[in-house]
Amino acid sequence: MSTEYLLYRGALTAFDDFSLSCKDFTIHHDTESTALSTLRETYGLEKVAGENCEFTKAINIIRWVHDNVLYNGGTKDVEFIPKDAMSILAYAYGKGAECGVYCRLQAIVFTECCLAMGLPARTIHCLPFSPYDFDSHVVSMVYIRDYDKWIYFDPGNNVYFMDGQGVPQSPLEARAALAVDDIHLPDTLQPHYDSALEEKAEQYKQYMAKNMFYLKFAGINTAGTDLVKGQVTYHLIPRGFDVQKREVTYCQYAINNAPVILRKDWEDALEVFMNQQISTVSEQQFLLV
Repeated sequence: MSTEYLLYRGALTAFDDFSLSCKDFTIHHDTESTALSTLRETYGLEKVAGENCEFTKAINIIRWVHDNVLYNGGTKDVEFIPKDAMSILAYAYGKGAECGVYCRLQAIVFTECCLAMGLPARTIHCLPFSPYDFDSHVVSMVYIRDYDKWIYFDPGNNVYFMDGQGVPQSPLEARAALAVDDIHLPDTLQPHYDSALEEKAEQYKQYMAKNMFYLKFAGINTAGTDLVKGQVTYHLIPRGFDVQKREVTYCQYAINNAPVILRKDWEDALEVFMNQQISTVSEQQFLLV
């Protein structure tokens, strides 16, 4: 077990109180819009999902997204793509790594496909403790009625988390299990690394232990969630953690260390972070459907 993994686990253990709440919290998961119907019909999602239980439908969809919307490893700027599933699929579907995207766009496609199939779903941004860490990760969560809970899904790595009995876990269940290194990955769905199965699992667990310190998500989840006017971003942060200071420090660090061509973007982001109103939700609010 690496020193880094122990440090990440320690941070998850020390900061595990998600009782801060937001008075005006509202959450919506749209499964009936015309845009989602178009997505379902255009890409034959009913056939992709199959006539199965909801969990198996989600598994079939995540495999489909993972196989057809590839990761590009950050080798090409794809910020020009509008952040909705139809636009992302028009660019990337079945075109290989040359037209690959990054984790946020993969998660958007998976989330919208699940919504299009009537499954409440949400894209969540997973962030680390350190303001000097440029890396974060974006995944999805889907409400599976068979389990009566939200399930964590990572379409970028084609994986979900389980407990020792094989029951799939929610994001916060996975976070707590990572803190004590009592978490499992299914043999059939593994992240893509050039290493043996056991090593893949250890790499992925460490990666997510780092990136699940706190979470962000949108209040309105629909086709083109990121494009919704007046969209509200909610933060799920542990009590005692100053998220605004973390994000301001992160931007200041980026301004001083990012390529010159990106400096103006980070300066604009810094102004936003310095003036943002943090809407913090509790664990109970986060789990509302």
